[in-house]
Amino acid sequence: MKSNMKNIVQFSRGTWVGMAVAALSACSGASAPDSSAAASNAVASTAPPAPSVATTPLSTTSTVAPSAVAPSSAAPAVPDALPATPSALGAPSAAPAETPIPDVKVKNIGMHIGGGPNDEATKEPIKRSVQPHFDALRRCFAKVDDPAKGGDFGVDVLIEGNGGKAKISHPRTALKGAGFEECVVSVFEAIEFLKPKGGKKTMVSYSIRFTP
Repeated sequence: MKSNMKNIVQFSRGTWVGMAVAALSACSGASAPDSSAAASNAVASTAPPAPSVATTPLSTTSTVAPSAVAPSSAAPAVPDALPATPSALGAPSAAPAETPIPDVKVKNIGMHIGGGPNDEATKEPIKRSVQPHFDALRRCFAKVDDPAKGGDFGVDVLIEGNGGKAKISHPRTALKGAGFEECVVSVFEAIEFLKPKGGKKTMVSYSIRFTP
């Protein structure tokens, strides 16, 4: 009987120890989380938040305002209007107005052909050459100092055998005025003389008179 009581006590002790161990195991399993799960939770709590990703798709094309692509150096400003001058428009300047013809009469008063003959037929081509230029000679009279006083003017004219421009020399006059003598000489130099009679070089002493 004592042996049976001892066995019952030992059994009871073993059962109680087993139950205590099971209870402790259950408590430790409920209160102590798995180490790997704890590590994952720790990493998740310390990691920075992931950046938010926009769900709206980007446009494949973009419109750029003209001002955004303007060149760095602006073009020079264009004036509203160009100056209305012939040089600015690329046109030649207008020729100055001709000098008004003074109220003076021009007349041939002498013509001597060197070596002759001094007949009218020989003088005729020379007269016809000079007469169309009388108005130009009258304009030269505007340069004399005293336009109320008339006077004479003479030059020597060397005409080539085929005519054309002549060589003018020895201008002579009593009329005074800045540029007057040069003006008369230039008129004679511009004349296209007709071919002299006989077709040979001719020296002519030619004189005109200015009468206001």
